Amino acid sequence: MQSSFGKRFCEFREEKTTLSFSVTPLAIDPSLLNMTAFAGVSQPDLEMELADIADKDIWVSKFKCLTATLEDVARQKAILAQNHKSSDIENLPKQDKLVFKTWNAIPNTYINMKKYAFGVLSIFGSTYVCEQVFCNMNYIKNKHRSRLTDDSLQACVKMKVTSYSPDVQTLSTEVQEQKSH
Repeated sequence: MQSSFGKRFCEFREEKTTLSFSVTPLAIDPSLLNMTAFAGVSQPDLEMELADIADKDIWVSKFKCLTATLEDVARQKAILAQNHKSSDIENLPKQDKLVFKTWNAIPNTYINMKKYAFGVLSIFGSTYVCEQVFCNMNYIKNKHRSRLTDDSLQACVKMKVTSYSPDVQTLSTEVQEQKSH
């Protein structure tokens, strides 16, 4: 089982540099980054932006502060978990929000860096959404629904994955009543 688990997650080890870009962009050799997964990001421009931002003390300190804060939050989480205080863990700052806040503060002159960082940060969220939609589609499209067309399947999936809840009271007041004969 351990070898199976290791095989499934070996890609994460191979992409360690790419995945750590959003937290430690200044400590990474840009030539080791996987550029194929991120359309619209220019490798030469990204390297120039990294060289430029590494020369600015304000952004260097911002990323050092981010790293220190993330390490502190992780340390606090571990201590609280060890002391069985899971309710206090919820009060800690969310690590993803800290990372997004830092990248949102970066000026748009570093657009390639921002595109790459946001691309890395969105990998797992978008994968989760795709998996969720696919799971719902498989549930809808089962062996008992053999006459399901592509259009009706699409409509059923849309109904399943959207969080729309109609205001029945308002809709019912807008409908004209039909009087029986």
